Amino acid sequence: MNAVWKRLPFLARLLVTASIALLVAGSAMLLVSARQEARDARADLAAELANELETLPASLAEVVVIGDFATLQQSLDRFVVRRHVLRAEYHDQTGATLRSQDAALPSLSPRWFVDALEFRNISGRTQVNVGGRIYGELNLTMTARDQANRAWKRLLHHLSILLLAVSLDFLGIWLVLRNGLAPLKHLEQGADALARGHLDTRLESEGSPELRHLIAVFNRMAEATQHAQENLARSNAELQRFAEVAAHHLQEPARRLNSYAQRLRGTLSHQQLDEDSRASLEFIQQQAKRQQSLVRDVQRYLAAGQARGELGESDSDAVLRGVLASLGDRIEQTGARISVAPLPRVELDPPRLTELFTQLLENALRQSRADRPLEITLRSELPGQRKGMTRFQISDNGGGIAPEYRERVFRVFERLSSNGEGTGVGLAIVRRTVESVGGRVWIEETPGDGCAVNFELPTGGST
Repeated sequence: MNAVWKRLPFLARLLVTASIALLVAGSAMLLVSARQEARDARADLAAELANELETLPASLAEVVVIGDFATLQQSLDRFVVRRHVLRAEYHDQTGATLRSQDAALPSLSPRWFVDALEFRNISGRTQVNVGGRIYGELNLTMTARDQANRAWKRLLHHLSILLLAVSLDFLGIWLVLRNGLAPLKHLEQGADALARGHLDTRLESEGSPELRHLIAVFNRMAEATQHAQENLARSNAELQRFAEVAAHHLQEPARRLNSYAQRLRGTLSHQQLDEDSRASLEFIQQQAKRQQSLVRDVQRYLAAGQARGELGESDSDAVLRGVLASLGDRIEQTGARISVAPLPRVELDPPRLTELFTQLLENALRQSRADRPLEITLRSELPGQRKGMTRFQISDNGGGIAPEYRERVFRVFERLSSNGEGTGVGLAIVRRTVESVGGRVWIEETPGDGCAVNFELPTGGST
């Protein structure tokens, strides 16, 4: 019941609560009224019994004195047809007994009602005394069934009126709240539009003063959010431009440093250089190449958040075939076996999808081990963890990644190996690409070592 109650909307809860409260209060009032009616009925019945016990012996005195039992029986039979008289008995001093009982009225009220309000039969007795002589004893029993039936009918009638009143109240409250709370529905729609990125959403002022104030607050919040988003977008654009320009200008010194290091090695190649000089030249050239790679990967990272060309459906199978062809030599060197399942179309421009597959496959190829051949599997599973998403998985049987590093490897310049291979930007490019289209990426462990990189992309045809 608690779970059902929590799922009910506010309007339904309010109506149910108000209806139950009205029914309980009204029913309690009617039961109190019925109980008072029962007390009055018992008092009236007792008074009627006392009156009959006082007047009946006098009306029967003449018949009792002469001992005309036939006439006495007829008198008793006529007496019991009265409204509240159930039974009349006369016990003569000689031992004779006359008895008359009326047919019991049908009971229209339930037993619990009769017992709860104590609609009980009452009895009384009196002596038939004529001229100071006692001729016999008269017993009378009065029934409360007629009063109980009338009280029950009255209660049902009042309950019907109460139910009608509650129904009308229910309908009235529903109509008032339906119109009064309509602005809340518009507020919900506005908040949903705001969440979808429509920051220019504004609502018209309507409803009660409290709702008008709430709508005004929403509009101010939407306006502040729009200004903040515009400022953030402007700052991000400026930062993006700065980073792109800085990366471009850093690329040129690295290229020149590498070029002059090669020229210097060529110039000095005919001379006898000591080991330190040769190692120094080699180190300068390696670091120049590394700087070029770092700057190039930073440029690729900056470009990963924006579509390169029109953002539409891409054929994942065709893109992957191109990537595998470009990595053919590397795959042959490592001796890796790559298994690929059919892949669906996704909403991502082909250049970034190519970059995505390239980075993940290059990362997997680095996991080769000497004790067993490297096996890489790429597959997709529909649906993803969220509606409209395709889940991809690239798994390998390499060295794996410890759980504490599975989140860190997606940060820029985070590398687990110390052999100098890679720049530590590849998986950061993957995350930036995936998240730019509303997806997410994470790493899981595979059975028997290795790891699996999972990522989600919008399914082809989704919005």
